[in-house]
Amino acid sequence: MPSPAILTEQLTRTVGARTIVDRIDLSVSAGVMFGLLGPMGAGKTTLIRLLLGLVEPTRGAAWVLGYNVRTNADSIRAHTGVVLQSPGLYENLTAFENLELFGRIWHLPATERNERIRALLRHHGLWERRNERVANWSPRMQHKLAILRALMHRPKLLILDEPTAGLDSVDRELLRADLTALARQEGVTVLIATHDPAEAALCDEIAILHQGRIIAAGPPHAIACAPAARRRVMITGQGFTAELVDLVQSRQDVTHAAIDEQGRLLIEVSGEAACAAVVNLLVESGADVDSVVRCDDNLAAIYRTLVEETHEARPAAR
Repeated sequence: MPSPAILTEQLTRTVGARTIVDRIDLSVSAGVMFGLLGPMGAGKTTLIRLLLGLVEPTRGAAWVLGYNVRTNADSIRAHTGVVLQSPGLYENLTAFENLELFGRIWHLPATERNERIRALLRHHGLWERRNERVANWSPRMQHKLAILRALMHRPKLLILDEPTAGLDSVDRELLRADLTALARQEGVTVLIATHDPAEAALCDEIAILHQGRIIAAGPPHAIACAPAARRRVMITGQGFTAELVDLVQSRQDVTHAAIDEQGRLLIEVSGEAACAAVVNLLVESGADVDSVVRCDDNLAAIYRTLVEETHEARPAAR
């Protein structure tokens, strides 16, 4: 069986009395898209820095592409493309010059370097702007170029922190297609850190991180099917009185019920059966129900539920 692209055993990082990353066990197969899903302060960025050997683990161990993070961090970074929250570009250089510089840093031969730059810029619609100084570009365009910079040397592992932040819908879809192709066709392992369940749902596997701990892991569809998910539902109709709202709210499987400015009943329930029971209660109480619409998908619901239920009164990670 091939070795995992990323393997951690009880990986921990503490700063003083604070535990930033708490006993993380991960096994990420080569050639998959893996998502680290968690709110701001969950510990995603610190975990990435640990995997890159940029900070030392307090306890535990980790191997990336077969290299130990404690002793072979340079080798890990040599085979990894990374885009963190800063674009890492030289703003006084043009787009072409930036990629040329990084191609030289990665020791790409001149012919290969120029072909790679041309292919990346053309495919992502930046060829006509190749001679513009990056300082004149919007943050969205700089972010887009930063991702191309990370792809220059055809890395075995690509790590992206909030990769679609600031991108428009067209750029998002193009990037997602490219990342999928990298994983499927070229065997590149793609690690995405995100706070967006919709983005994580595109991955083959995900781990939900909260306050430095993994609280759920597996394929997105499997996590989304967990019965504990709270689902937000919008019900339209007539006869939604304050007394009826109180009656709905009194149910144990209803965590929230309210009428919005348009007269719609908004509820949050635990599971599909609870939603059907609430609709039956409304009808039996004399209300007219016109439509029932779920306001979020299952992964978003279970993500919110897990984070809320495991939230502890302790400092957040970074």
